[in-house]
Amino acid sequence: MNPKLSSVVVIGAGTMGHSLALMFSLGGKSVHLTDVDSSKLELAKSLIFSELETLSEAGEFDGDHAAVMAQISTSLDFRKAVSSCDLVVEAIVENIEAKKSLYWELASCIGPRTIVSSNTSYLNVFPLAPDGIQKRFLITHFFSPPHIVPLVEIVGGPSTDPEVISLVHEWLKGINMSPVIVKKFLPGFIVNRLQRAIGREILYMMDEGFASPEEIDRAVKSSLALRMPIVGVVRRIDFAGVDMALRALKNPSIGLASEDRISPTVASLVEQGRFGVKAGKGFYDYSGPQEEILKSRDLKLLRIRKVMKELDAFEP
Repeated sequence: MNPKLSSVVVIGAGTMGHSLALMFSLGGKSVHLTDVDSSKLELAKSLIFSELETLSEAGEFDGDHAAVMAQISTSLDFRKAVSSCDLVVEAIVENIEAKKSLYWELASCIGPRTIVSSNTSYLNVFPLAPDGIQKRFLITHFFSPPHIVPLVEIVGGPSTDPEVISLVHEWLKGINMSPVIVKKFLPGFIVNRLQRAIGREILYMMDEGFASPEEIDRAVKSSLALRMPIVGVVRRIDFAGVDMALRALKNPSIGLASEDRISPTVASLVEQGRFGVKAGKGFYDYSGPQEEILKSRDLKLLRIRKVMKELDAFEP
């Protein structure tokens, strides 16, 4: 395996893919971004440039914009690019058949030392790939937007070479990411499992009319969000008292939502075409170009990230 991993191919130029391309480029890597849709590639280039401008405005980047953009090439065909790259990151739709088809095609055209990773957020992709790439195949689950949010969940498969996991882990740390290793496959990994549990309660409270989206967001931002960057979710138990945690577990149940179900609130929003930021409306209304909405979010995230770095909040 190439310990430098200097060239990366990102397959899929959507919400995650374009941001991954920017992240890798800022890390000094040569990036080739591919997609089957030319309009997505054009939008990706526009978003990358806009997000680079946002980083500059926030004081997070003072380099040559043209140099960063020059490290990112694009095409509608990944085959030639993957034949000589060090790492392929699959960031396509969460569809089993689409991913399986891609992995088998990659196996026939990647170089002999190329590592293949999937950005899947919950699928067990390992049974979908051919034996020929299993030793150098793993999951690297990034979080949106990855050029700002540093977490990467790394998951190896039953046949993944431990050296590949270690190499990718150290390499990601070297480009200022914060990787964590999940010791074996678990659907949803760490963060999405926690988000799924929280999501059940959020939707239950809205569906049953206990609280509005605005009140739920205000409650979380004014309490949980303030503490989590410093104490996380496990250390919080230490501060509250482990004995208190045991006592709480012995209390009568508060009837938490324990089953995944189709939320009528969410279903209604989708029926109305309220898909979120990308549609201009979701639980909240958004106005203006998508680039401006993302810029406003990202500037605030960057300010918080800067403070968290100063507080060493990314370390346990």
